[in-house]
Amino acid sequence: MKGLLQRLVRRLFARSDQASKRAGVISAITLALLASLVPLIYHGLLEGGLILLGNLLLWPCLLAALHRPRWRWPALGLMAALGVNLSASVVSAVYYDSRYGLAFALSSLDTSRSESMAMLFKFPLALIVPLGFFLLALSLGNRFGAGLARARLGGRSGIAFVLWMLMLLAGSWQWGRASVPLAITTLSVSPGWNLATTSHAWWEKERYKALMADDYDFGGVSRSPEVSDDAVFVLIIGESQRRDQLSLYGYSRATTPNLDARRDELVVFDQAIAPAPQTVLAVPMLASLTDPRTFSPRYLDANLISLANQAGYHTEWLSRQGLDITSERTWITAIAQRADVARTIMTDYDDGLLDALDEALAREVEGPRLIVLHLYGSHPPASLQYPDSLRYFLTPDSRSPLTDAYDDSIRFTDQVIEGVFQRLEGRPAGVLYLSDHGLEHDPLSDAYVHGGDRPSQAPYRIPLWLWQTGQAPNPARELTRLRSHADEPFASFDLPYLASDWLGIRFSGDKPCLSPWAVCYQPRGRHPVLDQLGRLNFYEALPSDFLSRPLAPGAEELEEAVEATTELLERPEFMSGQGAKRDGQAPQPDSRVTPSEDSSAFTLSPASLPSETLKD
Repeated sequence: MKGLLQRLVRRLFARSDQASKRAGVISAITLALLASLVPLIYHGLLEGGLILLGNLLLWPCLLAALHRPRWRWPALGLMAALGVNLSASVVSAVYYDSRYGLAFALSSLDTSRSESMAMLFKFPLALIVPLGFFLLALSLGNRFGAGLARARLGGRSGIAFVLWMLMLLAGSWQWGRASVPLAITTLSVSPGWNLATTSHAWWEKERYKALMADDYDFGGVSRSPEVSDDAVFVLIIGESQRRDQLSLYGYSRATTPNLDARRDELVVFDQAIAPAPQTVLAVPMLASLTDPRTFSPRYLDANLISLANQAGYHTEWLSRQGLDITSERTWITAIAQRADVARTIMTDYDDGLLDALDEALAREVEGPRLIVLHLYGSHPPASLQYPDSLRYFLTPDSRSPLTDAYDDSIRFTDQVIEGVFQRLEGRPAGVLYLSDHGLEHDPLSDAYVHGGDRPSQAPYRIPLWLWQTGQAPNPARELTRLRSHADEPFASFDLPYLASDWLGIRFSGDKPCLSPWAVCYQPRGRHPVLDQLGRLNFYEALPSDFLSRPLAPGAEELEEAVEATTELLERPEFMSGQGAKRDGQAPQPDSRVTPSEDSSAFTLSPASLPSETLKD
């Protein structure tokens, strides 16, 4: 067996100097097509075509370089990097039916070690694809690259590739976004297109430093005298909870038995809408005064924690998200670090936050308290988010194990929330709960995934409710008026206005009419949201569920081309060879073919945040 394996390795990877130029060209074209297939489908035929052309010029150079001692190791390194680049697209396409975008890149940069291991366990292609692609390229290069080297096609294709990149650079200068570095724009349509996305995410993260440089001065901050110094306000940020699967909202399974028992004590918002389908974009918006139309790291210093600090509250942010709040630099930790106490609770499950809450309530402080509990909730894979001993729906013979595990995670969160209620009983206290976002659910595979570049409404539908003890923390905010608006749509990026009203805080930039407690409150007619590329959409215009989403851009363009060709071939004048042109008359334009009324200007750029404008 060992000898057979050795012979197989030698046959696949032994260098050959006798290969023909034709074999080398075919190998280069094969690798270029494999590397470009996903962007052709998910980026569109134009952008994918630019990436394909770059790959067709680059791969002959790389394969030939394997037979040049001076260039062999740089070529191997670049081939490995291109394998990782391809892996990001394949994982996004296979598991999310989406292209790799800004939110995915930010999440990858912000992830903890435990979350990384969990995601590798869930997405084995993240390891298989780069290794397999690299070995394939190495095998083809060793066996057939010599023909390219002898014919000097490697050097020529390398020069052509450099000229092509210079052309892309010029195009980026003309059509790129003024706020995105030129190199990132150029890379976005090159063979390293995902390097552009990751670089863009890293560049956006670096704005964190500017955010932390100064404290935002809200001006004219005041606190209602109705709020006593012993009042406790708890804001719970859930993770990846689909509103559709809470029995509190009518789901057939008893996933929230404790909340169901307290239904009369709650104000339940029936149509709360998240601003984005990923934590890295959603939480900064629901905790700051930004919204999907103006979202930028530049504005995150105007956040709920800073506002509460200036109003004389003692603030704490207790997180189970895995990242060390005190040292990590992310948009979320930038807000969390503003709290008087910011801690990451390194326990296996969310119930570890209850001990941290006990410590927070026992702490001697001045003024009322605002305590944020950031759960890990139902983050995929949901089966890892609760103890095996608390499995309720998931059994060895489950027909839909992913749904059963997901429902179990919601039931566990319900148990944790009941623990919060019990600790607040007898105090002037209240709890405001919402999930950062929901998830897509593919009923065909039973998979639960984050929303991608073509999301449905599902990952934006979230639970939101408020509970208070008999001694309300702010007696001036009774629940009757709030209940009168609970059945109307509510954008969770307006949470700071609802929360500040609940906390009894007024400030100079306040917009009280965005709080459902206000007499002048009117629900929004349309709700702007971001997709995982950072592109602006409106919730009302999105398809209702996962299976209703449109095809990927390249697939849709190809389908339209096939339909147009089929229609042309089926025309009688085309099939018979007769028509206006044969009769000596000028052909009449087809009235059915008209330019798209909503077509937008072409931009050669990675998707950017909506506050980043195009060049004039």
